[in-house]
Amino acid sequence: MKKFIAAAAIVTLIGTASVYAADVQEKPYIVVSGKAAQDFVPNVANIKFYIETNDKDLNTATQQNKELTEKALQAVKKQLDTSKGDSIKTINFSANPEYRYKNGKREFVQYNVSNGFQVTLKNTDKLGTVISEGLKNGATRVDDLNFSLDNTEDACNELIKQAAGVSKTRANVTAKALGSYVTGIKMIQASCSGDNVFYPQARMLNYAKYASGSAQDSTVESSVPTEMGTIKMYANINAQYFVK
Repeated sequence: MKKFIAAAAIVTLIGTASVYAADVQEKPYIVVSGKAAQDFVPNVANIKFYIETNDKDLNTATQQNKELTEKALQAVKKQLDTSKGDSIKTINFSANPEYRYKNGKREFVQYNVSNGFQVTLKNTDKLGTVISEGLKNGATRVDDLNFSLDNTEDACNELIKQAAGVSKTRANVTAKALGSYVTGIKMIQASCSGDNVFYPQARMLNYAKYASGSAQDSTVESSVPTEMGTIKMYANINAQYFVK
């Protein structure tokens, strides 16, 4: 399995314990919780590109959109390595008339045509270049940039192991403080989750400004600056231990 990359060596461990009285028919037990958290460097980026055109003639707007979409797709595809898991797919196409009201009457303005595609990038170092190439070759808008881990299974397994260790330690400490000791496990529940890293749409819209008017301007940055940050993963253990 793929190894995960830890962004921080320090793991946060938290534990709590509660003692429950048992009736004569049931063995006494204690309820314990254990938690672990750690930051990881994301290694997958997902981003959506949109190409928007408009014209009073639907065929003209559609044809322009088709040409720009093909140009943007080809430019982005050149930056992808499908052998390493990079992928691209169409996610949206729409063509709608736009109207406005004047003096209480609805007037036709133009047709708005939109096409969109999503890119999954495993080589996150190329993210800035991919964004720039898409914008400079027809894309008018970039949305929903987010980062994630390619394989969260290893990260979760390690954190669950640590959280389980915390719960076991808490159970033994609690039982000993009450003059007892742990004899076995009655029940245990484990869960793991993480926070994807998202960037606001406005950040990408700033760079989309040059897509139509100044795409050929040599002063435009060749690569949009990006910062991945880290993803925090959490593991939780809720356990019940028999005591004697």
